[in-house]
Amino acid sequence: MSKLFASRRTRAAAWVILLVLPVLMVGFVYFHSHRPTVHTVGNRTFWDYIVLNSDLLIGVVFLIVSSVPFFLVFDRKKPQAREIVPIAVMAAIAVVGRTVFEIVPLPNFKPCSAVIIITAVSFGPEAGFLTGALTALVSNFIFGQGPWTPWQMFTWGLVGFLAGLLKNAGAFRRAKEKTFFKSALWDRLCPRDTTGGDLLHFVRTLTNHAPMRLCLYGLISGFIYGWIMNLYFIVGYIHPITWQTVAAAYASSVFFDFCHGLCTFLVLWALGDPWIRKLERIKIKFGLTGEERRYVMPPAEGSAERA
Repeated sequence: MSKLFASRRTRAAAWVILLVLPVLMVGFVYFHSHRPTVHTVGNRTFWDYIVLNSDLLIGVVFLIVSSVPFFLVFDRKKPQAREIVPIAVMAAIAVVGRTVFEIVPLPNFKPCSAVIIITAVSFGPEAGFLTGALTALVSNFIFGQGPWTPWQMFTWGLVGFLAGLLKNAGAFRRAKEKTFFKSALWDRLCPRDTTGGDLLHFVRTLTNHAPMRLCLYGLISGFIYGWIMNLYFIVGYIHPITWQTVAAAYASSVFFDFCHGLCTFLVLWALGDPWIRKLERIKIKFGLTGEERRYVMPPAEGSAERA
């Protein structure tokens, strides 16, 4: 089994995530519970506007601190644009997925966690954490900023960070290759040279090497996200806090958490392996790692003849 922490910098990133960010979250909760009142319109001061926009400002502060684990990977090296752009692209895909899947009637049925997990498996736990934090902050410009934003940033980031650590530990390694939809029954139901046959061929290409352990983690991640966000709901909105009210809060979120985990499972099962393979090839081709930058681009076509 591989090491859980690929380097000492990954271990340092874990300390930042598990110690520094929770302290900030507690401080944010205290600020919101003791938020000062503002003056009426026409009499507001600069501080009043700071208080009114504190949700967005706190989210930006949390994002800056959340980026620390990612930049720790580079040690004293300055990250290049080619190493940051893939993180921004994957976060943008997660934001679009959260927006588009809003039309699905199932609650919390969104592929954000799947995209974050794929990023973490491909680029490392630090990149997964930053993608999760960025996804929550940017998507909340559509769904609404609030005191819940830092909690969502931390929780989605933690889902990605844990996925990267488990990948380092070899938890997603398959004992043997498996194939799906190969039974003769599927060929009879979806014969060749038909629309059904074309769809069957497409599904086979997607699921021939579906990593089931990764998919199961995706299912569990829905509950990880829900259980941590339940803490925000309990601390902020439940009074008094008793065993009965806490149990009721967690019981009421089971269906939401299951739908979230189910969507993550299905996306990883259908697209996880081919997507990760493509990102791995991109990472190797362009040297998208903080540890190595020795990749030499191949010469352009025809350069040998001109030489």
